[in-house]
Amino acid sequence: MAKNEISWYQGSVYTNSINNIFKAIVLSSSYYDWKEKFTYIHGEFDTQRKIDTAKLESIFNVEIGSNQDELFKLIYSLETYYSIILRIIAHKAVFGNCSCDRSIFDDNTYIAKGITNYSSVNYYNWFLTVPEVESLVSEVYNAIILEEIETEGDTISEIFEHIFPKEIRHSVGEYYTPYWLAREVIDRITKDDNEAHRRKFIDPACGSATFLVALINKYKASSQNAIFANVCGIDINPLTVLAAKTNYLLLYSRSCIFSASKPLEIPIYHADTIAINDIAALFADTDQYDSVPKQKYDYIVGNPPWVNWEYMPDNYRMQHARLWQYYGLFSQKGLNSNFIKEDISVLLTYVVIDNYLATGGKIGFVVKETLFKSIKQGEGFRKFRITPKEMDLKVIRVDDLTKIKPFRDAVTRTAIIYIEKGRKTAYPVDYIVWTPTSKIKSFENNTLFNLSEFIDFEVLKARPSVQNTINSGWITESPEEMNYSKFTLGTNDLVARTGVFTGGANGIYWLKIDSEKNGNLLVSNITERAKNKMKKVQLEVEKDYVFPFLTGDDLGFWSYSYSKYILCPHTAETKMYPIDKKILTQHPLTEHYFEEFKKELEDRKGFTSMDRPIHEKFYYALQRIGVYTFAKYKVCWRYICKNFTPAVVEYAEDQYLGKKNIIGNEKIISIAFDNKDEAYYVCAIISSTPYRKTIENYMVGTQITPSIISRLKIPKFNNQDNQHVELSRICQEGHKSIFSKTMFINQIDAIVKSWIR
Repeated sequence: MAKNEISWYQGSVYTNSINNIFKAIVLSSSYYDWKEKFTYIHGEFDTQRKIDTAKLESIFNVEIGSNQDELFKLIYSLETYYSIILRIIAHKAVFGNCSCDRSIFDDNTYIAKGITNYSSVNYYNWFLTVPEVESLVSEVYNAIILEEIETEGDTISEIFEHIFPKEIRHSVGEYYTPYWLAREVIDRITKDDNEAHRRKFIDPACGSATFLVALINKYKASSQNAIFANVCGIDINPLTVLAAKTNYLLLYSRSCIFSASKPLEIPIYHADTIAINDIAALFADTDQYDSVPKQKYDYIVGNPPWVNWEYMPDNYRMQHARLWQYYGLFSQKGLNSNFIKEDISVLLTYVVIDNYLATGGKIGFVVKETLFKSIKQGEGFRKFRITPKEMDLKVIRVDDLTKIKPFRDAVTRTAIIYIEKGRKTAYPVDYIVWTPTSKIKSFENNTLFNLSEFIDFEVLKARPSVQNTINSGWITESPEEMNYSKFTLGTNDLVARTGVFTGGANGIYWLKIDSEKNGNLLVSNITERAKNKMKKVQLEVEKDYVFPFLTGDDLGFWSYSYSKYILCPHTAETKMYPIDKKILTQHPLTEHYFEEFKKELEDRKGFTSMDRPIHEKFYYALQRIGVYTFAKYKVCWRYICKNFTPAVVEYAEDQYLGKKNIIGNEKIISIAFDNKDEAYYVCAIISSTPYRKTIENYMVGTQITPSIISRLKIPKFNNQDNQHVELSRICQEGHKSIFSKTMFINQIDAIVKSWIR
């Protein structure tokens, strides 16, 4: 970061410059060339986070409105401005302070100096034809003082983050790796290599070159500057490639001498890493990219893009879809089914290990923590084997950073994986959980600091949670908990399901009962906190299809209460279908209530392909309804929760409805039972310390999905087994107690732990 406040990336010079560039843009071929490339890399904005255009209008004093072309023009303005700054920095680094003229933006200027490949794509040069912009360029040139730009960290990425408002950065998925994190990956992966300064390194998704900058700063002295030739970077985005090359020249200028007699090819290339290997070339059109030297590297480091495959542009997905099957990364059927939920980082990791990493080499990648614990995602990733070439991959360790915020302005579930190519993974694997000991924001900073001063490192052990299924989601646990899970993991016949889903119409179906009236109910719809706003009404409805309603906030450990109701026009007999319209007509008040919201109910979009035909026929239908919804007893837990807190939910004795089934919303997971003793027996088992710890060790973050139950060994309830009956009794007593549940849990633990021993 520059030492002082510099006007060219904040303040009036910055905002006025963007405003002037925006006004000067003509929707010419340069703009459309840029836009085509931009959407190829980032996708359309309707697939990403929505952008607050009003805020952008206020910052830059421009008019955008709902016109997407105007929004693209603003982004084009920002990227053009950034490219101008990058080239001014590079020019000053190579040539020192000179007069500001067009030669700054001429590739031949650098070629004459022996720098063969410092160039910008043509669509960032459009401003050279606009006289009004010349004074702007001159003003920025004079404002940039090279000596004020520090090079220990990745200053270029910080300049980017200042120039591009976070609303835009978030929407296009641009999150740069903090410098300290890049250095940590490098220090860790080279820890036992005394010759690391002589090795070759590549970052195949280098962005602005944070990892390469960290490598050069670490090894430039010990390698006598040989590290400049031993690093390589690749990126698909031409603007970030320009940034990376600028970063490289900035460092090079402070350690080496530029000479036309010794040509310098900056080892950073504009290319699609996934598409430049021989296999990908069979499936993709790879024109308009640099030629990357074909060689193997000792180390791969970096932070690959975290983009759901579903959000990638259609033409990009079509080009590379078969690679998922080639590497065996997608075990589901059909290229267009569930695997679209996979992340592009999965494919990129396998491609670069296969094509760039030498046998015996190591990779350190910043990835999503969900790749390790998710049941549905990451199955192919977790086999750790290049299947076509029968090459094993050994996971050395994984660091879990989910408890800290390493990325500025972003809440991400971050992990680091270290892999060695050519050896087989041996479980358990070291799994290191980082826990912050201070609330300072050092984790978001772009400087080096002593991690041990602010972080505790807990060493856990990770292994597949399903026996004999090597790519099943991991369970991470302490040595003591490993003894638990050896017994608790297995199979059972139980099925858990999510609760009722309104399809985005909570403000219609969720009710408050105001009073009884003529044997019916006077109700008000609950519109507060509803995501989709609905009009507020107070109407009468019959009691038949009104039920006590349980939400996540209502459920605790062995306890629950409710204050809401739900209008549910389904029965145990109709299941996923609502009651027929003829039957609804026999309940005229309820029918009238639904008719008040008919358009809103018809316009709901949140229906699956299976439920959509039902919704089209019955506009008042709900989703995720079955016999289980109306079961007498349900073992329930919260879908989103830091800890596993189950409870048995029974029929309510309601002041308005009498004895009535309690229905849970989609944030409540439940197992249905008709037998009370069996329900409390199962609840006792999964409430015991060994089972709870096992569940919490393989749940993904705060998500406790229905499938967690399927991986547990739960003996079938036997009412002739004294221990089974006793577990049920203790759990029932514990539910009734208004005091601490510890005494009851200890009694249950004593029985369950006797099985483990």
